[in-house]
Amino acid sequence: MPSFVSSSNRWPLFLLLTVLAVTGCSSEQSSPRKVVEAHPEEKAAPAVDTQKLSELFDVSPQKTKTHNDGAIISFRDVAQLLHVNFQRFSDAVPGRYFLPEVMGGGVAWLDFDCDGYLDLYATSGCPLWDGDQNQTEFLNQLFRSQRGLTFANTTQLSETGDNRYGQGCASGDFNADGFPDLYVTNYGRNTMFLNNGDGTLSDITQSAGTGDESWGTSCVWLDANSDNLADLYVVNYVGLTREIHRVCTYGGVAGYCGPGQWEGIEDILYLNQGDGRFEKAPSPENISVRDAKGLAIAACDFDGDNQAEIYVANDMAPNFLLTKSSNPEPGRASYINRADSSGCAVGGDGRNEASMGISCADFDSDGLVDVFLTHYYQHKNTLYKNLGNLLFEDNSFRSKIAASSHDTLGFGTVALDCDHDGDEDLFIANGHVLGPEHSPNAMKPQLLLNDGRGVLENSVSGIGEYFDQAYLGRGVAKADFDRDGLVDIAVSHLDQPLAILHNETKGDGNFIGIELLPVNRIRPCGGKLIIMANSTRVMPIISGGSYLSSNDSAEVVGLDDYSQPVDVTVVWANGQSEQFSGLNPGRYWCLREGTEGRAILSTNQPVADR
Repeated sequence: MPSFVSSSNRWPLFLLLTVLAVTGCSSEQSSPRKVVEAHPEEKAAPAVDTQKLSELFDVSPQKTKTHNDGAIISFRDVAQLLHVNFQRFSDAVPGRYFLPEVMGGGVAWLDFDCDGYLDLYATSGCPLWDGDQNQTEFLNQLFRSQRGLTFANTTQLSETGDNRYGQGCASGDFNADGFPDLYVTNYGRNTMFLNNGDGTLSDITQSAGTGDESWGTSCVWLDANSDNLADLYVVNYVGLTREIHRVCTYGGVAGYCGPGQWEGIEDILYLNQGDGRFEKAPSPENISVRDAKGLAIAACDFDGDNQAEIYVANDMAPNFLLTKSSNPEPGRASYINRADSSGCAVGGDGRNEASMGISCADFDSDGLVDVFLTHYYQHKNTLYKNLGNLLFEDNSFRSKIAASSHDTLGFGTVALDCDHDGDEDLFIANGHVLGPEHSPNAMKPQLLLNDGRGVLENSVSGIGEYFDQAYLGRGVAKADFDRDGLVDIAVSHLDQPLAILHNETKGDGNFIGIELLPVNRIRPCGGKLIIMANSTRVMPIISGGSYLSSNDSAEVVGLDDYSQPVDVTVVWANGQSEQFSGLNPGRYWCLREGTEGRAILSTNQPVADR
């Protein structure tokens, strides 16, 4: 794991910062594969169809579920209605069991053209062995929103069709010109896209110095050294190559090996030099990276000091909680791994867990950010309750997280207030990794509803047909793409088309949407929102999360039945506070740093208002 020294970022005009992903190919030489018995712990732009658009907002009454506040919760997969036709190419060769095949890819919501409407990026794969490095058949895809009503595939026009074996992605305005740039991690060389501001992006990986050749997974933009430049943290997985490929057996049946068969790879912190170039921060001696096998990352202030910590979820290795050193070297920002002493490196029983996805939120409404991690089949997912002062405890059993996760294997996950009742619920994409010869393989997704006290229970049926089917779910990203105040979800699968779950929940709950516009255009993780409505809520600002994916950066705050004007205080990442008073709910507001509390009504409002 690296130490971090200089950084910064910037932001697009409407604060829609997201993550992207691309593809990548490997041309390694062939070698005989090794078959081993698995370790026990590893067994573990067409014309708009107005008829269909009217159907988009029609909720089927027999597919609903009533939450305890009376809301009728419902989601519907509308990807085809929106003309988002995408299915990831994984290059899964029967009997080969090469691990990248089964890890899937990510999705990212972002406003790449700054027209006020969220676009969607999805990563794909390519032939892994002996493939043509110039192939154009299998590319990452970018879908441009057409005023939030439908989407058009703009991959070719935008020049964003990376042809490598895509994994994760993240969007950040590293040159602070107002247009979101993209970073894509791959199995193989990663890719940096510069947004030209004219609807196209350019591959500047070589000149930027960000083309790491390792197996990259998730990544996040943040200002690591408080120099007002956007730095980039890249999570790496394991050192698997074709030459050391192995096939494992489980009960005598061949399948994909787990990460224990290979060494972990050190993560990278790229420090923004302010001239289009990045430099790798040196690795500190006080952070062990020997067993780092990272898959997910999130950055936010866990201890209330206005400094963003970095949490890295590692697969069958201790997780990292990186906090800034109190005495960094001059001109540098160094980090110390405090996961062990904080109680969030391993599970409550002291064992490593197979961490895949991460979601950070204040699940028990105490003003502190908790950490939720998805894990392996017949183990459990884990919810770390934040006790304050950078201390955590495994709260998986009291929160009922353990009860709902024993028979699942989770990947992407997002926290969202799906019904505007004022607390954070959880969506989880599930699916096994051993291979199709093993059972179970495909799994149903889950929506865990929060009772308001941090107890999350599985809503097992009645919330939509998508939740009644089994999938090999992987990357997940949330966004209110039609700006109706209800958070929607994009899900990438291994063997089925990408889904866009339109939130069609009915109820009396109200909301307020917030788009933050910091001067340096860097998402102010480390800062927080203080929402004053029927009660006072403290909401830390979070960057990253899920698995290989990137969420919409706008905040949707559920207000329950509160309908009076709302006061919002923003504590920016630099510690400065601004109060924005009298904001009417049911709308999106732009809160710009340094405007002395003058909020701007966002032009990006619900489709029905346009």
